[in-house]
Order: sequence, then C-alpha cells, then structure tokens
Amino acid sequence: MKSKVVTAIILAFCVTSVVKAEWKQNGKVVPDTPWAKSAGDFGAQVVFTDKPDDLFSTWEKPGPVVVYSQTTTAKRGVPIVAVIFFVGCTPDDHGQCNAVVRFTAFTPDGKPWGEAVDAELWVGKPPPQKGQMQLSVGNMGIVIDPDDPLGTYKVKAEVVDKDAKKTILLERTFTAIEAEPK
Repeated sequence: MKSKVVTAIILAFCVTSVVKAEWKQNGKVVPDTPWAKSAGDFGAQVVFTDKPDDLFSTWEKPGPVVVYSQTTTAKRGVPIVAVIFFVGCTPDDHGQCNAVVRFTAFTPDGKPWGEAVDAELWVGKPPPQKGQMQLSVGNMGIVIDPDDPLGTYKVKAEVVDKDAKKTILLERTFTAIEAEPK
C-alpha cells in the first residue's frame, strides 16, 4: 500500500545538506524491527519508494522535513527502489567511512531472484555527525517483469560498517501485483 511516510522521517536541516533525525514515533524511540535496526551508534533501515527521483532531489534540498512516497507494493512493470537510511558510521584512520550494503531479493516461493546487488552505503566520505541521518549512495532498483510471479517478495540488506566491524541484517517485504489496465 502506497502511503506518504506518516512516520515521516522528521529531519532538521543542517548546512551541509546532511540532516538530523532519530527513529522516533510519538516522541519515543522505535524498537528494532526486521527492516530497521541498530548496533550501538550504527543504525540502518531499508525502505521502498515508488518515486525515487523525488526522494533523491528532495534529499538534496534545504528544508526541515523530507517527505517522500513510500510503498510496499510493486505493480508489474512499474519500478520501485530499495534505499537505506543510516546513522553513525565509524571513520577510519583518515576520517572517512567505509560502509557498504548488499541487497538480495527472493521470490514469493523463497528462491533467489536475480543477482545480489553490492552498493555503496557511504565510502570515502566523512561520517555524518552524531545523530544525523544519511541516505545511502547506492540502492536496488526493482521491476516485476511479465514472467515474474505475483505475491510477496523479500529483500534482505546486509549493511556493513567495515571499520567498526559491525553488520546489520535487515529484511523487508513488498507485494507484487498486476498493473492496472491502460
């Protein structure tokens, strides 16, 4: 079901276009879920958007809030994108983060779907300041093709902070449905 993020990642803008945020809902810290977890100061969550260009362009604009279209439904032939929001990567000896993500998708019957996607979370960049949320550099595009089965797919994201030697395993599902007739 497509919805504007009600738990809108409330973000306070910072001059460097990195934003401050916490995973809170109604003023309380949200506990770990299969799709949003933390390991100490390092935290990550995986979300699907059906309007990635809007998310990416909005993320770069100054402002107090980033509101984007989040979905858990993929219509046949219509792309959605899995992205990672994260906080707290550990800098190396040169003050740079080395964090990556590996996305793996599975069909409704649990079989691997396509090749795993290795992507940059945040590599060779200074870490976001404490408590600041950042959007991953890399992502995973998803399109349900004509021969793909309909049903509930699972995407796993293995998020690794190489310098802190911390790994967060996330998983989230989406439902593939037939597109509306034109």
